[in-house]
Amino acid sequence: MSKKSPTSKTCACRHLARCQKREAGRLFLWFPIPHTLTKVTAYLQQFSLDYELMQERPGLSLKCQPGQAQEIAYNLAQLLAPRELKETQVLFIRGELQPQLQDFSDIASLQRFITFNQSEWLVNMLAKERFTTHFQPIVSIQNTSEIYGYESLLRGLDEEGNLLSPGPILELATEAGLLPQLDRLARLSTIAQFSRYQVNGKIFVNFTPTALYDPASCLRSTVEAIDQAGIAHDQVVFEVVESDSPQDLAHLQAVLQYYRDRGFLVALDDLGSGYSGLNLLHQLRPDFIKLDIELIRDVHQDLYKASITEKIIEIAHKLNIHTVAEGIESIEELNWLREKGATFAQGYLIAQPHPVPVTHTPHFEAIALTLASATEQPIQQQVQHQSESERIVAAVTQRIRQSLELDEILQTTADEVRQLFAVDRVVIYQFEPDWSGLVAVESLAPGCISILGFNVMDTCFQSTRADYYQQGNTRAIENIETAGLSPCHIELLQSLQIQANLVVPILQQERLWGLLIAHQCSSTRKWYQSEVNLFNQLAGQAAIAIHQSELYHQLQQANQELQRLAASDGLTQVANRRCFDDTLNTEWQRLAREQACLSLILCDVDCFKLYNDTYGHLAGDDVLRQVAQAISMTVKRPADLVARYGGEEFAIILPNTDTEGAIAVATEIQNNIRALQLQQPNSQVNQIITLSLGVATIIPDSQSSPATLIAAADQGLYQAKAQGRNCIVQMNCEA
Repeated sequence: MSKKSPTSKTCACRHLARCQKREAGRLFLWFPIPHTLTKVTAYLQQFSLDYELMQERPGLSLKCQPGQAQEIAYNLAQLLAPRELKETQVLFIRGELQPQLQDFSDIASLQRFITFNQSEWLVNMLAKERFTTHFQPIVSIQNTSEIYGYESLLRGLDEEGNLLSPGPILELATEAGLLPQLDRLARLSTIAQFSRYQVNGKIFVNFTPTALYDPASCLRSTVEAIDQAGIAHDQVVFEVVESDSPQDLAHLQAVLQYYRDRGFLVALDDLGSGYSGLNLLHQLRPDFIKLDIELIRDVHQDLYKASITEKIIEIAHKLNIHTVAEGIESIEELNWLREKGATFAQGYLIAQPHPVPVTHTPHFEAIALTLASATEQPIQQQVQHQSESERIVAAVTQRIRQSLELDEILQTTADEVRQLFAVDRVVIYQFEPDWSGLVAVESLAPGCISILGFNVMDTCFQSTRADYYQQGNTRAIENIETAGLSPCHIELLQSLQIQANLVVPILQQERLWGLLIAHQCSSTRKWYQSEVNLFNQLAGQAAIAIHQSELYHQLQQANQELQRLAASDGLTQVANRRCFDDTLNTEWQRLAREQACLSLILCDVDCFKLYNDTYGHLAGDDVLRQVAQAISMTVKRPADLVARYGGEEFAIILPNTDTEGAIAVATEIQNNIRALQLQQPNSQVNQIITLSLGVATIIPDSQSSPATLIAAADQGLYQAKAQGRNCIVQMNCEA
């Protein structure tokens, strides 16, 4: 690695790093807690990997051979919990240099480091700009033959020019930290293709706010491309599409202000989905809002969707915001939206996305919905009182179905409860078996102190409150000073800035798992029964999430055990023949791409039939187990594999190992077997158990197969037997 200039790096949206899988260097790891460091060091010690601990915070560094940093990262992914993967930070420095100041901007989470090194196909796609744009028309909802504009939709292209779905591309780009590069290419592709066709109307361009670091820098190329294409600024509508993650509101407002200052229009996409809620309307004040497809689907039949969608359209109309109904697929949906006053329509009913913007769309006559209107009103009156709480519960339920990660589900629950009821703090408290516990999740309003991770040891809880909450009861305190609490209890609540609270149990079957608690810190508060009911519903959804998450992780553990059993030899507990075949094929393909060495050792217990005949098969099985263990102790790298090849024959796969290294491993295997001193007095070779070994090394290529390597190692083993056994013979694969 050459020394870097102290000057600032290229803007992330223009800079595309390459996946460096074959380089040697130094891997630095910083961990969120000491417990994580303990787990990782135990793993490194197990495989005799040298490392250096850091003094300032939990962390370490280690020297890595080509490809070893990625292998270590993949193995740690199996060892660490999901949250540890996200919060462990990693930096890889190529070569022997220590990190410089500018290198620290390359620090990423361990999860992102792993994902990025698996994203070579996406990096190549970005480097070669294999993308195109499709256009879907947006029409007047009253006259669908009148095209108002087009939404640009990103499509990837494989090496043969075939279209790729955007879903996997966006998902991987987000995980691998490549979203800024993808977002920029998508914008520029849209502008270039739209200007080529010289069509009239607006062009709706999607963009992801968190993919932009500094609007003035990241968006300069976009504005320049628009100007060079001769597209008027008021013809361009930029859509905020990042509805599935919380926004940095100040950053988002700065991006939109940059667009507005230059005469562009702004749309808020997917309203009714994810975090694109009504609270963003008054904060962002967009020119357009796009109603999410999930709201539009069967809106004429679903009274809950209808009630929500009608209210959104009404609010938008009062604020002079245009509404675009996305995903319309039936005439009934179109006519319902017409009657409720939506402005524009978009969907497969009107036209599908096309690489060339269509210039004609069908005209659909309006059909009065008299029957629906007549029967709808009474039912809506019945639903009106429950619609808001049902919406919140439905949103949490949907989130539960989308994720099985407990931390994410509980955090979403806490955030939505706090926003819905405008309380200062919402926490989810989890019990331990001894009725102590801690604040596992917290959602906090500005100005309030954090109590996340706060531990409470209440020795009286089991006798005073456990049964009360276990029966599903709640507790609402409007004012802690007038609620008849003990002085020490009041003192504790005051130290946490709590003046009023609402406590609802989280019950998992008959077990009291924890508590959902709302804190009012700035003032006292009266709790209404409707609020208590909704808290209870959300606590029930949290209990479902916990149960689903536990079942999921139990299933994962069971599957991992099944996979281990399916890949293990029952007698010796090393890998079996099937695992050997799969691993050899995988390493062959990988090292063929990297053009690195792959070595194989085949070894056989000398005169094993004679041993079985003399001492019996049970004694012979015990010998095989000890031999397998001795061979396994020789193999120190995670990528190396010891397998039982068949009978008394074993195989050792050694990726990234040349002939000299393979012979060194074979010699150490012989030494370990000799150290066992397993007596075999009737043998004509030696008075103890010995091995014959065949060694072969090759640089794989696409013109040959692993069978070449196996045949060479097998020939070496045959010659070792012919030369009197208890020796090593290395074979040349080319011969």
